[in-house]
Amino acid sequence: MQKNAARTTAAKGNDRRVIAFLFGLIASLIVSLYAIMPLRAEVFNLPTVKSQVLRDYKDVSHMETGELAEMMAVKNDLLIFDVREENEFKVSHIPGAIRISPSSWGWTFLREYGDKVKGKTVVFYCSVGVRSSIMAARVQDGLTERGALKVKNLNGGIFAWHNENRSLINRNGNTSFVHPYDKHWGSLLSHQDQTRMSPIK
Repeated sequence: MQKNAARTTAAKGNDRRVIAFLFGLIASLIVSLYAIMPLRAEVFNLPTVKSQVLRDYKDVSHMETGELAEMMAVKNDLLIFDVREENEFKVSHIPGAIRISPSSWGWTFLREYGDKVKGKTVVFYCSVGVRSSIMAARVQDGLTERGALKVKNLNGGIFAWHNENRSLINRNGNTSFVHPYDKHWGSLLSHQDQTRMSPIK
């Protein structure tokens, strides 16, 4: 009986890992599709990508980098989540950001952070806003139910933030470098000499 129970528990654990992997795979496929889509005959640059994110994620509330910078300067009731992979986060991130995996389940995110959002504005960002829009859409209802004032996606993501020469940090302190995601998406960055696939040691 105990062996059967152990097998059932192990099977459930495996199922969760498979589903989490599939979430991550789907998010990666969406980002890849953005890279090969013709962007409706528009030029591939950050403004057109931002416009497409606004069109494709109309159910999500978006904010610009300037608005976030102003909030960071004057407010404490702010939670910022970085929806990128660990290697991206290690190169640099927005000060105060907490990294979460793009494949995080909505319920696991709410279980871990749901009691911290009451009375706060919650902001998600990634490289350009695709992965963070997906995450914001996944958890925004649950966050609102738990008392979050607003749930926002940073449109343009860390790429827009970096292009505007705003502050970034890593484990060693301030840095001017940013992870480009890959060569294609990295072409959206204005400062090509400040891209790194891994942090400088």
